[in-house]
Amino acid sequence: MKDFFAHMRPYLDHEVPEAIEHLVEALDWESELGPFIGNDRAANLIEGLRSLQSVEAFQENLSRVFIDLLLQQTAEDVSVSFSPGFEGHGALFISNHRDIVLDPSLINMALLSCGESTTQIGIGSNLLQTEWVEKLVRLNKSFIVRRGGTPREQLMASAEVAKYVRHVITEQNASVWLAQREGRAKDGDDRTSPALIRMLLNGENESAWNRMKVQPVSLSYEWDPCDGMKVRELLIRDANNGEYAKASGEDERSMKQGLFGWKGRIHVAFCNPIVWEEPPEGVRDAVHLAARLDQVLHEAMRTWPCQHWAASEWLRIMDHHGQNWPEDWSPNAVDSSVGESCERRIRLIAESVKDLNVSEEALRLKWCEITMNPLINAVLAERASSVTV
Repeated sequence: MKDFFAHMRPYLDHEVPEAIEHLVEALDWESELGPFIGNDRAANLIEGLRSLQSVEAFQENLSRVFIDLLLQQTAEDVSVSFSPGFEGHGALFISNHRDIVLDPSLINMALLSCGESTTQIGIGSNLLQTEWVEKLVRLNKSFIVRRGGTPREQLMASAEVAKYVRHVITEQNASVWLAQREGRAKDGDDRTSPALIRMLLNGENESAWNRMKVQPVSLSYEWDPCDGMKVRELLIRDANNGEYAKASGEDERSMKQGLFGWKGRIHVAFCNPIVWEEPPEGVRDAVHLAARLDQVLHEAMRTWPCQHWAASEWLRIMDHHGQNWPEDWSPNAVDSSVGESCERRIRLIAESVKDLNVSEEALRLKWCEITMNPLINAVLAERASSVTV
């Protein structure tokens, strides 16, 4: 039988040994991982790598162990909640997107904790600039989503992904994770791309959508380890009419910073499936479904004291609420230690962007915007829900 998805799917078990051999030879893994998880632990992980003979063994003995060790050192706490309608297999999980590696890892760790299998992970081809990175992610149950190309090639790639997702869910009864948009929400404003929904629908509607059992997963990070890189990018965009050119190796540095930077508390909220409903007159199916996903994701967001501090600081500087501010709402007062932590963060970022020659106020406002946007969205979603009930 022809393997139509061989170029994009995760590795099959018989392909694992060759991929692992390439991976082991690609880098000095003990030196790379030792500073973050300890030399002994790094050596033990790599020592057992060549003996792994299946994707399940790779995830159980390396991926799961590594992420667990990592979170012990870079997170204060990880909590998980499951909705009454949670279905752990044969489902499409769509989450907000803050970190390239950790977002799907957190979801998979949560699924494993309740006895479910891990998801397949959609990852953009733009992130796979070296052969060892591609082998690593495909060993970890990732499938490749082609990015770029002509409009016709993009259309064909979208149809291919839609077909593959349905194949995994309906024929293998396995689950898939996709981010709600291409690229992370650099400004903290989580919005589902209607283009993603159009891709998944692929010209169909109710029955095809409901078969995918689309379940939003809301990821709430107390601290964003990549906030400095995001502030830099957004300030450059502001100064260049939205234009930004990635530096060589920037994606790899972002992955590394996201993994090994401090995250504080993290909450993973699995929400009820989004069942098809007809959109209001004049509203397209994809736009309506994207808005419903956003409402659920925002409402399930766990909010943090640093976000309230950032909103208060925004008000102090700007002396007005801003465009999407909830009416008659004010951020909570927070302990002085929270403010001190936020100020330290801003000072560190200021040191890292000295070359941009931007004002301290512009930098401060940009960090506050990134940090407070999830809180603003959560408040707005809660109010919208109370109106519709």
